[in-house]
Amino acid sequence: MHRALAWLLVGAALVGGFSYYRNHPFPLKAQATEQSQEEPKPEVQDPVPTNTAVGPVVSPLADWMAKVNPMQKTDEPTRPWKAHPNDHIAPSPVGTGAAIVHKTFAVTSTAQFLFEVPPHAASPQLHGSYHSFARNSGLQSGDEDGDIDLLLMNDQQYSDFLSGRPADVVYSVDSSHDQDVSFGLPATQDRPAQYYLVFRNSPSSPGKKVVQADFRVDF
Repeated sequence: MHRALAWLLVGAALVGGFSYYRNHPFPLKAQATEQSQEEPKPEVQDPVPTNTAVGPVVSPLADWMAKVNPMQKTDEPTRPWKAHPNDHIAPSPVGTGAAIVHKTFAVTSTAQFLFEVPPHAASPQLHGSYHSFARNSGLQSGDEDGDIDLLLMNDQQYSDFLSGRPADVVYSVDSSHDQDVSFGLPATQDRPAQYYLVFRNSPSSPGKKVVQADFRVDF
């Protein structure tokens, strides 16, 4: 009787314990279940310092070229560009001109007239004519006693001429008392060019001469 009652109590205890643990799982199991149901959180990385010095960025192509040709410098400084006089753009004087001499004057030894060709003149032209005669003979175009020389010189040539040194000339006309002139001058770049138109008494016919001259330069 007592033994049967003891077994009955043990069975009731087992049933009760099983029912309790079924409805109340272990805390560790419940905690493990909750952690498994939570989504994994992204790993937080350390921020990159903003004050870290960063070297020059080199493209993959430049890096490969440096390896192939070690003598090639990728950081060579840019050389400044130097302008050439022909690169300078300025207003062209084409279509303009200037008078050189338009008068009658006496020549004992020489008479000279300075004129200037402005910058960027592509095709300057010297045009003119002169008539000369001996002072005491009157205006006689056929009188060879009135012959004079006409010379065209640049600055250096005129300086040599004044110093008595032999000098080349840009243009010259043989001794004459009646002459027409048309001559093309060299083009100018970024600077003007100066010339001297020189009337010289002919050594073959000394004496004072009278000259009527009309010359101009067209640009």
